This record gives sequence, structure tokens and C-alpha cells, in this order.
Amino acid sequence: MKRKWIGILCLILCVCSFSGCTINDHQVFFSGGTGFKNVFRIGDLKCPDKEVKLYLATYRNLYGTVGDTEIWGGDFQTDTIYDSLKKSVVSHLTRVYALNIYAEENEISLSDKEVSFVENAAEEFYSGLSKADRKALKLSKSDIEEYYLRYALAEKVYFDLMNQVDNEVSEDEARVMDAYVLYTTKEDTAVYVEQALNSGQPFATLLNMYGTGDKGLRSIPRGTMPQEVEKVIFQLEDGQVSGMITAEDGYYFVSCVSKYNAELSESNKANVVAKRKAQVIADIVALQNENYYSELNEELLNKTEVANTVETKNFFTVLDSYISYK
Repeated sequence: MKRKWIGILCLILCVCSFSGCTINDHQVFFSGGTGFKNVFRIGDLKCPDKEVKLYLATYRNLYGTVGDTEIWGGDFQTDTIYDSLKKSVVSHLTRVYALNIYAEENEISLSDKEVSFVENAAEEFYSGLSKADRKALKLSKSDIEEYYLRYALAEKVYFDLMNQVDNEVSEDEARVMDAYVLYTTKEDTAVYVEQALNSGQPFATLLNMYGTGDKGLRSIPRGTMPQEVEKVIFQLEDGQVSGMITAEDGYYFVSCVSKYNAELSESNKANVVAKRKAQVIADIVALQNENYYSELNEELLNKTEVANTVETKNFFTVLDSYISYK
């Protein structure tokens, strides 16, 4: 049960929106020095450990409870969760800083009105911090203004970019098919299955005897199977069985039950658009990784801790109450 709750928390951290965090596979930073009290750097922009601590405290307090279960105060092995939390914070801040660089490159800035909103938000947030939290996080009002200005600009750029993403998705691009998949990593097994199918043996029998992994009916959206497999299976008609398909990870045989699941295909359009949006940000980060010298101070990050007594958790919500681009 404890492992279950830990898994749920880690899942929450992985699927947060821009106002939370997103963990992706792209490695942006490399080891090296970033300067005193800076956790990472992209080009000339440096992220201070105080900013990381504020995000870390906010996330920990936001995600400290799953259902009625207290994660940090309970009898859990929280080291793994805390490490994941740190990675989530760095990933989130990476995007904030990357989008600030993008803004500078493209001459995007906050208007005077937006800056005024940010200043008011910083005043409210700082005034709402307890003395204990201010002392523990070593924050000043000017620190909060700086972090809010950076975050607001990142949000402005982010949602402007998202609004430019094409929301039109073709039926074929979003198509989801229902099929049974016989998968094996063994070439001799695959060869035997192919011969057996050619001799008329039922697919279902061979699937149960020689398939590995999921043997049940599967709903397969485009873009989720190896490219070599998709080229074949999305050409199948209802009731048709493919021949042996060789992919990098093994061998596939697919029996198409329905080449077009209308309900799932319609709902999958939102996933297609979400992937397009994620790719926009990934491309920006990748380009900046090529063009800018980036560093991560792993030693400082490992030492960055926030006392359990810190209670703040409304860093994002206060700013959103003044200025939001969603």
C-alpha cells in the first residue's frame, strides 16, 4: 500500500501542467560550475538556490497529501519521492528559464500593466508569508518580484506558443484501431508462428501459446507502436491478420478486429494536439541546448533542502489570481 501511494504521488508529479511541472527525457544540463549559490545556468541566466527552495517547498506542500494520506508525515520511505520532487522542480524551472531566453530572442516582454499585476502579486504573497517561512527560505520581497516576473513572462510566451499550435486533427492521424498483438523476441518462434498461420492455424491459439506480454484486445492509437509495425497494421482491414513484422525490439503479428474505433479516435484528437504542444517546447529547449552553454550544480542541488516546518504553498495561485494567460 505504501508503494502504491508513492507511485500515485510520482505520477502526479509527472503529469502536472505548466503551472506544475513536466518531466521529459531531454537532458538539458551538464555537470559543472554555475557560480556561488546558483543551481543551474543557461547562457547568462542563473537560477539561485533560493528560487529552487521556494519551488521545492511549494511542490512538497501541494503534493504532500494523497487522498487522506500524509506523505511526508507518514511512515514512508520518502527519499525517492523527494529526489523526484527535486528533479521535477529543476525540470519546471528549466522551462521557465528557457522560455525567458526565447522571449528575449524574440523581443517579447511584459507590458507595464502586466508588470504592475506582478508587483501586486509579489506584495500579497510576501505579506502572506510567515516570519518563520521568510527566515527559512531567506526570501525578500524583491526576490519574489524577480521570480514572479520570470514566471509570468514564461507563461505569457508558453500560452502564446500553445495558441499557435494547429488544433485541427485528421481522422486518420487520430485513428485508434482495436487488435490482438502476438509479440515475441525470439526469431525461431516468429518463423514458426508465420508458418503456422500460413498453414491455417487460428491466430488466437498461436497468440495464447507463443505470445508474450499483453494478449488481450488492445486499442492502438497511431504513434504508439514501432514505425515498422504501424506501416503495416494501419493498412489492415477488419478481420485481417498481418504477416510477420520485424522491428528493432522483436517480431509482431497483428490481428485487426476493428480498423477504426470511432469513440476512442475522437477522444484521441486531444492527445494528438497535446503532443504537438509538448513538441513545440521540446524543440525550443533542444535548440537552446545547442546554442547556449548550460550547467547544473549537482552538488548544490543535492544539498538543497527545505525544512518540514515551511508551510507556504500558494506561490502559483497568488500570481494566477492577478495575471493568467490560460
